Amino acid sequence: MKIKNLTNLQEVKEKGLAKIKPNRPKIAVGMSTCGAGSGGTEVFSEFEKQLKKQKLDALLVKTGCFGNCAAEPMVNIFLPSNPMIILSQVKPADVKNIVKAILENDISGLKPLCKIEEWDHLTEKVFYGQGFEETPLWDEIDFFKGQVKYVLRNCGLINPLDIEEYIGVGGYEALYKALRELGPEESLKEIKESGLRGRGGAGFPVWLKWHLIRENKVEPKYIICNADEGDPGAYMNRNELEGDPHMIIEGMIIGGYISGA
Repeated sequence: MKIKNLTNLQEVKEKGLAKIKPNRPKIAVGMSTCGAGSGGTEVFSEFEKQLKKQKLDALLVKTGCFGNCAAEPMVNIFLPSNPMIILSQVKPADVKNIVKAILENDISGLKPLCKIEEWDHLTEKVFYGQGFEETPLWDEIDFFKGQVKYVLRNCGLINPLDIEEYIGVGGYEALYKALRELGPEESLKEIKESGLRGRGGAGFPVWLKWHLIRENKVEPKYIICNADEGDPGAYMNRNELEGDPHMIIEGMIIGGYISGA
């Protein structure tokens, strides 16, 4: 579908939300660098085999890193009208019992790391369900306690390769607003008022960088995604690119529109 107006965007959004909360079981395997490096590829392949073998009609997808790399491979399980549960350090040998538990609609024995009842994607809120009282919420466990996710809000929860899921959680609505409602000058003003800064050590104001490029009248201009992680200990960019690439693309389009690149 070519998106020409807000109605088209809303139609795709509804499709994306139907994938995020389908009316059948959904299994999402963490397949970022940390997940794949910990055995996620083998886990995903085993799920494909067991779903076919046990004849379970479930949606199987790949997702990014939810943030706790030491817990990978992580697997999200969603049963309609229930909270999403997150399993940690899943091995191929575990998959048979996981599929069996989903098939029997009894996942009490899976011992999840945590659960998600609702999630604020900032551009869209998704309510999964309530239940599994014995399982802690994601922000009640030690690793995530006190964390508030902004840049990484979608990572580990959506299929990064599916544009419809990104649109489902409000993706590309900011681009629509910039192109059709605000224009470049008002968009720049809104970014300035937001206080948005770069994620590098300097924390350079985004609005100022884009303003300086906009004021520079040379042609042509290019916008480049700098995702270098060469600095010792740097881990700023991989999660976004692997877990939420459309966020980067949308930001680049808005930046190019405002700066004239």
